[in-house]
Amino acid sequence: MKRQNRLTLCLTGILLFLSASSPAQDKPSGTSSFSAYIGPAWYTGQLMGVTGSADEYCNNLRKGVSWALHYWYTGQTSSEEKAVIRAGFLYQGSLFQEKQANGSDKIHLNYLAPQVGVFFLQPGYQIQLSAGAGYQFYTDKSVVYDKPRKVSMDKLACNFALAAEYFLTKQWGVSARCNWVLSHSERYSVDYHGEHWKVKHPDTGEGSFGQLSLTFGLNYHF
Repeated sequence: MKRQNRLTLCLTGILLFLSASSPAQDKPSGTSSFSAYIGPAWYTGQLMGVTGSADEYCNNLRKGVSWALHYWYTGQTSSEEKAVIRAGFLYQGSLFQEKQANGSDKIHLNYLAPQVGVFFLQPGYQIQLSAGAGYQFYTDKSVVYDKPRKVSMDKLACNFALAAEYFLTKQWGVSARCNWVLSHSERYSVDYHGEHWKVKHPDTGEGSFGQLSLTFGLNYHF
């Protein structure tokens, strides 16, 4: 199995074990929550400035790993409330890398954005729909013929997410989250062998790029 599939199975197993070994709590305590996630990711959209163009190379480069830190202000909720709207903040990073005979690519995507979410509350668990807008930072630390090369751009981005959390205790929960971050780029910067230049895309939409992730994590309510 590929590394990405092993990571998914391992995290899913841990999540199921924690859920099965702890009885669900009605709802968590506190007015805020902090979450940490990790899981597989897929690069979406156009691969820009990469060292290879072969289908197999590009398909392998699109598969990576993602991690995220998430803060929510959840406020006080009554037992009668079934859905609430809350605000938060998200950091998400992803790494995609692959090697070939004459070069390699190591793409880092980092995203920062405030979030707005709708929480659907049930005894023992909650479902969350959220969205946000911020900045996505793209860096490809590649190597071409044994010489380092850097492709970079910082772009406006937005994200859409679906998550579910199971309450283990009043303070702890486990969750799974699917998130899609997308950006559009008209140009990117290249630094290679002492030279610096910008590459511009035609206005056809081919400069769109992003990260789709399926992550699993722990939530702390305080």
